[in-house]
Amino acid sequence: MQKQFIINKLNRNAMKKKNILFTLVLLLTLGVTAAQAQFGPVGRMVRQGVRQGINNSTAFSDKVSVERIPTTLAEFQALQAELGTTPEGCIMLQLVAMEMYRRDKSVGLECLRLNNTSTNLSSVTSRLNEIFREGDSYARPYLVSSYFDGAKPSNGYNPEKPYTIHVRRNPAYPNDERSQALRGYVKYFQVYSEGYDTPWRGIEVVQQQGDQYYRVSNCPNIYVQCKEIDFDASDNWHGLE
Repeated sequence: MQKQFIINKLNRNAMKKKNILFTLVLLLTLGVTAAQAQFGPVGRMVRQGVRQGINNSTAFSDKVSVERIPTTLAEFQALQAELGTTPEGCIMLQLVAMEMYRRDKSVGLECLRLNNTSTNLSSVTSRLNEIFREGDSYARPYLVSSYFDGAKPSNGYNPEKPYTIHVRRNPAYPNDERSQALRGYVKYFQVYSEGYDTPWRGIEVVQQQGDQYYRVSNCPNIYVQCKEIDFDASDNWHGLE
């Protein structure tokens, strides 16, 4: 009798733990779903390739657009679910996460952690700490803006809406490279910016084995100090929404 009582108690405890675990998973799922409902389908991908003629280049480039910059981790996760399964979307997510890091380091760090391989994260954050340092003549708070359509030094780096980037495969490295260390195949891309004399900036992404999302594995070219806003620019930088 006592033995049966103990067994029943153990079964009840196990069921209680199972229910708690189910509730936690459900709450987490609902949190992301709620963020998706609130944030909306903000990411758009044009995969067919558009001959842009950017910088006298005839290379095809894909476009990725977002309506605004997320403000919370849940919103970023919703955007990642929408864009992160493509290399081009991963590149947009990197720029978005960088801007979020500029605004709020704790939230931005978690977003960068989600979109980068563990081997690349510290390089990104240490560099951003320099490029976003307030009151420093070296700082470029408008760095991310420089990658969006319409933003240039002569107009205060104020982009058009929706925020759109142009991405293409790096013509110097057209083939994927197998990486044992990263457990996946590295793809070499470039993203366009009017903020540099060399406007196509290199970035590497990888989809690691078993992972549904692409992650940035190397990207020093995208956080190099961009040009200052022209002293006689037509406008000041307004920031990003």
